Amino acid sequence: MKRVWFLALAWPLLLPAEHLEPSCKGCGAGKLMLQCDYYVARKGDLAKRHFCAEYAKIVDIDGASAKAAWYWLLAGEPDKAFDAALRAMKVGHDFAAGYAAQALVALGNAEEAKRYMARFRRTVKERGYFKKEVSTLSKLYPDKDFSCLK
Repeated sequence: MKRVWFLALAWPLLLPAEHLEPSCKGCGAGKLMLQCDYYVARKGDLAKRHFCAEYAKIVDIDGASAKAAWYWLLAGEPDKAFDAALRAMKVGHDFAAGYAAQALVALGNAEEAKRYMARFRRTVKERGYFKKEVSTLSKLYPDKDFSCLK
């Protein structure tokens, strides 16, 4: 009787490991997002920006350009962030004008950033999250002045 119970409970141990867990193709992307948000956005660890770049690349390929713009900014790639924000605005995501403005400030073009910021203010009424993003970016880009976005 003990052998029957042992075989009934132990048979999964005899299978190859890939049969034990369901496949999760998006799990890697989710992990990258969490690592970027925790290490870079929250802790300010610039050595971990590669997590953000990898995640931005994945979501950009998937067509989530506005989300990619934010993660390109966290990755320290404001030129890619600006391009992604423009693609997002072309498909009707006007809130991405805020990401374009943030990217332009990071690139050192505060005057053009004000133009995108005006578009952002016209289309987005609730901007509480934007203030938090600007605060985060101010820590990641200490040599840039984000005050023109307030």
